[in-house]
Amino acid sequence: MPTSTDPAPHEVPGAGRRARGRHSDHSHGTAFRVLRGVLVAAVVLAVVATGGGVYAYYRLQGNINAQDIGRLTGVRPSDESKTDPTTGQDAVNILVMGSDTRDLSDGTGDEYGGAAADPGARSDTTLLVHLAADRQSATMVSIPRDSLVQIPACTLPDGTTTKPERGMFNSAFSIGGAACTVTAVQDLTQVPIDHYVVVDFSGFRSMIDALGGVTICTPDAIDDKDADLHLTAGTHDDVDGQTALAYARVRHIGDGSDLSRIDRQQALMSSMVQKVTSSSILTRPDKLYGFLDAATKSVTTDPGLASLSEIASLAQSLQKMPADGVQFITVPNEPYPANPNRVQWTDAADALWQQIRTDTAGPASATPTASPTADPGTSSELLVAPAQISVQVLNVGGAAGAAGTLSKALTGVGFVPGGTGDAQPTVPGEDVLVRYGTDRQDSANTVAAALGGARTQLDPSLGRDVVVEVASAGVGVTDVRSRVTGTPPPAATPTPTITSRVATDSICA
Repeated sequence: MPTSTDPAPHEVPGAGRRARGRHSDHSHGTAFRVLRGVLVAAVVLAVVATGGGVYAYYRLQGNINAQDIGRLTGVRPSDESKTDPTTGQDAVNILVMGSDTRDLSDGTGDEYGGAAADPGARSDTTLLVHLAADRQSATMVSIPRDSLVQIPACTLPDGTTTKPERGMFNSAFSIGGAACTVTAVQDLTQVPIDHYVVVDFSGFRSMIDALGGVTICTPDAIDDKDADLHLTAGTHDDVDGQTALAYARVRHIGDGSDLSRIDRQQALMSSMVQKVTSSSILTRPDKLYGFLDAATKSVTTDPGLASLSEIASLAQSLQKMPADGVQFITVPNEPYPANPNRVQWTDAADALWQQIRTDTAGPASATPTASPTADPGTSSELLVAPAQISVQVLNVGGAAGAAGTLSKALTGVGFVPGGTGDAQPTVPGEDVLVRYGTDRQDSANTVAAALGGARTQLDPSLGRDVVVEVASAGVGVTDVRSRVTGTPPPAATPTPTITSRVATDSICA
C-alpha cells in the first residue's frame, strides 16, 4: 500500500490525534477476555434459567435490540476459509463497535453534551474479532478511528445511497451507522462480517456500576477539567462507571492519541473481566442478573447474535481455546503525511487482512517447541557466513558474565556482535537455544553449528538478528567458516511486519 501524500480530506469534528511514537500494544487482547467473560456469563445464565430463572432469562433476552442490516451492507465478500474437519465449525468474524451517541436510552446523554449539542453518533471503538474454525485461536484487531481510508458508497435505511469519500474511518458510522461501518470494513479488507455488535456509553457505565466498580491504573496524575476527571498516579480500586468512562474517553493525557486511548480502553475492559472472574458474580444469580441486565440493555446486534442461547452456544465452542492461542493486533499504521494528526494503513495491513480471510491469522504458539538443528554434525552444509550474521546473546540463568563470554567467543570466530543482556528462558532447562526471525533459519543453522548443534526455534517477533540464550557457563564455540560452502540466498523482499501480542497482562503493565 503506497504512502499517500494527498491533501487531507474533509474530517469529522471532534476527531482525535495520532500517536507521536510507536503504538504500545501491552494491553491488547483484553477485549477478547471481555467477550469470553460475557459469553461465560451467558452460559451460566442459561443454566440458572433451567433451575427456575426462566422469567429473568426471557426478560434479559427481551433487552437485546436486534436489527437486521443485511440489505444495507452490500455484496458480502467471498469466504476464503474452510470448515474445520475436527470441530465442524466455520471461522466467525464479529465486528464490535462502541457508539458515542448522546441519545442514550437511560436519558443521561446531557452529561456528555446532549444530542442537540453533539448530534449523531460516531464509532469511538471498532474491533474485529476473528474466531478460527478450529477454535484454537482468536485474533482481535483494533481499527484506529483516526485512520484515513476510502469509505465506499453506503445504502441508507431510506434507500438512498451516499457518495464514496476519503475520510476518517469512524466517519462511516456517522454516515450510515453500523451498516455503513460493516460495508466499509468489508470493502477495505474483503473480510466477510458474520455478526455485528454496537454498545453505547450508558451500557458501558452501567455494567461497571453493576460490578461494584473496577480497578484502573494510571502511570501519571490526571487533572482534566473538560472530562471532569481527577486521579492521582497509581492504582485506584472500586472506580465507578462514570469515572471509568471518563478515563476511557479522556484525550488530554499522555500523547493525546487515538492509539494510546485504545490502550486505556482495553486495559479498562481487562479490569472489568478480572472483576467478573475474581468476584462471586458468576455464582450469585442476583449479581449476575444485574450485570447482564446492564449489558443487554446497551447492545444492538444482528438477529443471529441476538439470542442468549446462541451466545451460550458460541461460548461453549470457545471453552477449549488455549490462553496462548489468542493474539491482539492494532491495524498496522503509520503517520499520514498530509496531516500529522491522522494515520494510514501500511502494507502490513494487507498481509493481516489476508490472514484473516484465509483463517491463518492465529499465532504459531506462545510456547513453541524447540527443534534440533537438522544435522548437528560437522558434515552439514552451511549457507550463510558468520560475517553476515549479527548475534545477540542473553543470559537466561547462567553465571554472571556468561552472555558476555559467549558473545566474545562468537565474535572471535567471525560473527557480528549484536549485544548482550539478561532474560527469562524461552524453553526452561535448555542450556543453549538459538532463536531466529522469519526467513533467517539459514543464519540460525550457522550459529547452531558453531555451538555444537544447538537447538533452534522460530521467533517471528525477531528481525534480522539471531538471539542465543545461554543458561550455563562453558558453552563451546567452533569456527565453522570453512564449512560455508553453499551460496547465500539472495536478499528477499522484506515481509511486512505485523506486531502482535499473546498475553494477559496486568492492567498496570
